[in-house]
Amino acid sequence: MFQVLIADDEPSVVKSLKESVDWSGLGLCLTVCASGSREVLEIVERTQVDIAILDIRMPGISGLELCEILRKKNEHIQLIIISGYAEFSYAERAIGYGVLGYCLKPLEYEKIIKLLRKAVRNLEIEKPMAVDGNDLLDMLESGGHEEARELLMRSELSSDRCFVTVTMGDEKLAFPGLKSMCILLGRGQWGYLSEEPPAESEIQKFLSSSSNKGIGFYKEAVKLEEIATAIQECMVRACQFWVAPECKPGDGIEGDKAAELLEQIRENMERGRWEAVCGLLQTIEEKYRMYFTIRSSSRLCNMIHTSSLYREGMDNYIYNLEQLLTEYTSLSDMLSQLRDEIRMIRESADSEEFFTNAAFMKIMLYIRENYRRDISLAKVGTAVHMNPNYISQLFKKETGVTFIQYITQLRMEDAMQLLAATEMSVVDIAMDVGFHDYFYFLKIFKKYTGKTPNQYREENI
Repeated sequence: MFQVLIADDEPSVVKSLKESVDWSGLGLCLTVCASGSREVLEIVERTQVDIAILDIRMPGISGLELCEILRKKNEHIQLIIISGYAEFSYAERAIGYGVLGYCLKPLEYEKIIKLLRKAVRNLEIEKPMAVDGNDLLDMLESGGHEEARELLMRSELSSDRCFVTVTMGDEKLAFPGLKSMCILLGRGQWGYLSEEPPAESEIQKFLSSSSNKGIGFYKEAVKLEEIATAIQECMVRACQFWVAPECKPGDGIEGDKAAELLEQIRENMERGRWEAVCGLLQTIEEKYRMYFTIRSSSRLCNMIHTSSLYREGMDNYIYNLEQLLTEYTSLSDMLSQLRDEIRMIRESADSEEFFTNAAFMKIMLYIRENYRRDISLAKVGTAVHMNPNYISQLFKKETGVTFIQYITQLRMEDAMQLLAATEMSVVDIAMDVGFHDYFYFLKIFKKYTGKTPNQYREENI
């Protein structure tokens, strides 16, 4: 609702205006009244005023001078003058200050209401469109660079270059005194576009809170076409806390040592030297975690899970960073679990685990009740007291699809229903059905349906 201020030094005029107009019916909120020019100026300094009804003669600054001051403070403000003086020169000057209308006392309330309706129409036309950062991402993903450029201009950000930042945590990063745009990327994940990089003091203030995990940013501005890629890279940098808890502001740059260790592990796997592999995993955990990023950690995990040691049907592959964060609490946890898996699989290679229909139904029930949450094979295994690797193998055998494929299918079906039946934003739907990574949701949805979420919504409303 638009905010209205009435300023008249005659209490009876103010009272009659308050009581004779259906403010809420016009979409207006009468929140402030004033008796003099000085009080009006104090009010507009601390309150958003969209429409001002002013007496032309008030103690101190005149109503016309006040119109000029208010117009300079807010070019969109709608001004209505009331007076007991029927002088054309006053009306002429009022029009020069951009006044919407001029009403004589005693007031004709039908005319006041007509002017108020006109003011509302003007405000609705002049009101800047809300800028949605996720609309910007959709435009960039679909190649709509010109539309994205216009959206950035509406937010008063440069359409040529801007700085990109991503944070992981419950709180938002502040950009005091800077033009910026905040984009919800997922639960506890925020992206920012700004005219300057975040101040060091604000970064430290953000990281000082225990509820905030990490931050990633570029020190150089990026072009419009590079924003989506930069946000994804900054997400990797913001996740460096997962690799090493002391690295909350991470650079996300992989060291040569990580590539060297990955190659050593690959060579030992090819030769079946699994004890040597476990030894290298131990060495990484103890000495070389700092050389890894969440991206190289994902490569390491998948390299082992796609080896000949793991049976066909075991669905341990890491498809995205969100899944890695869900599956393992840290790089140390991942390395420890990989060592345990390797040893356990080698020890039980010749044994088979017996599953009953009741056991499989227990697995399916847990999945149905929890697929919108952070769910993983490890969590399912803990919940039903079974080995995750055997659950993975059994799941593929019984359903014909992998564990991840089944979870994705359930989430996509829910997402399509919400897009067609609700007005929820795309990012809210992504989080509601279980995705914490907005970009991954867009990628999977398009792969699953052949359309972007917005295209699907338009065709199915």
